[in-house]
Amino acid sequence: MALEVPVRSTLALEAPDLRGTFAGNLKAPIHRWFRYPCGFSYSLVEECLDRFQVSRGKLVLDPFVGCGTVLVSAKELGIDSIGVEAHPFVSWVAKTKTYWEFDLVDLKLRVKNLLEKLEPKAVDARTNESLPPGKPLLLYKMFTVTTLNELLSITDQIKRHTKGPFRDFCTLALATVLRKAAKSGGSFPYVLPSKERHNKVKAFDLFSKKVWIMYQDIAKVVDEFPILGNVSINNGQNTADARALSFVTDGSVDFAFTSPPYLNNVDYADATRLEMYFFGLANSWSDLTHKVRSRLIVSAAHQASELRVSESIQPRTEINSEVRDRLLDIKARLHDVKATKGGKKDYDIMCISYFNDMLSSLKEVKRVLKPNGYYLLVLGDSAPYGVHIPTDLYLAKMARGIGFNVAEIEVLRERGGKWRAIIESGRRHGVALRESLVVLRK
Repeated sequence: MALEVPVRSTLALEAPDLRGTFAGNLKAPIHRWFRYPCGFSYSLVEECLDRFQVSRGKLVLDPFVGCGTVLVSAKELGIDSIGVEAHPFVSWVAKTKTYWEFDLVDLKLRVKNLLEKLEPKAVDARTNESLPPGKPLLLYKMFTVTTLNELLSITDQIKRHTKGPFRDFCTLALATVLRKAAKSGGSFPYVLPSKERHNKVKAFDLFSKKVWIMYQDIAKVVDEFPILGNVSINNGQNTADARALSFVTDGSVDFAFTSPPYLNNVDYADATRLEMYFFGLANSWSDLTHKVRSRLIVSAAHQASELRVSESIQPRTEINSEVRDRLLDIKARLHDVKATKGGKKDYDIMCISYFNDMLSSLKEVKRVLKPNGYYLLVLGDSAPYGVHIPTDLYLAKMARGIGFNVAEIEVLRERGGKWRAIIESGRRHGVALRESLVVLRK
């Protein structure tokens, strides 16, 4: 028997930043510290925390922390939160963004003293036209020799003169300016070394401006929100991730909110390749696969092949039969289309792997939620090779199938309009897409 999932539209909302986009975050204190691919609206988080009456004394869970949007918002409102992020670099970003326990007078003095030490070293580094040895090729392509030496000098001085949370604070400030300092661009979040641009901005100036913005942000939120929530982020230690919330006890969570990876072929490891290469966290594509891709749920076609997932993969038997039959049909269609394409992308394997992984995550969140607790997911549908996959609907029905009592979909916005010219050229599918809020109640 088919499971009915109510769908309603909120497209008439006057405030567009409540529709899941990241645009509003780029100007919001703390949230703007690091631009993460596929981030989502902090305003939506705050609106939902208020709507579902999540207040101090409650515990909020985010099983896909990303750069910490949910946890930052909860902390500001004095609500305790926990989460897990399996991407090691992104997990560090989230931890740094949610640490505000500085003495503000001392922090201001430390920032001032550090910049005074850094500036003459940065100027000296600009005069060095020698290519720094032993770096990944990407860095030589992305930066001029002058800029790369300046950036590396700043990194070295941060290591020499800082420690603990202040070192993380300064290192994140540097990480956020790498792309602005680059001579090469590309379509965010990916980098394209062959696409050069005219860029005369000095790395030290970018870093100095950013670190002061970050200081001002902390001063602002601490003043505006005197009672802060506690934050705990698991970085995937002891095999914990969104599919295995081993660090969370049964029935301990009041409210869960997340934006999981979309089934849209975004490579979250490659999206942070520049930052990870620069800080020595990875040195090659295989490094990224071993340290990042292998730890994430499958949402990119080449993940499936790199993890050696077989084409024979099937939807898990716990997936309710209606969704399971539809996934098998989609898999067959994608397999047939793949045979006609030059790239032969494994969207068929990706699709099944994704829903299998998301089933595990749904079961874990249900386990740790209190009775009648809500789980909200912001996500979009997709159409690889033009085959539509209504991700929101399938996940909602899967949730009902494993015992969630309520599953509803609220359409936040339409997607894909900016690709209209590409669609009309025939180089991209014309399937209408949307972004939704899936509301589940245990």
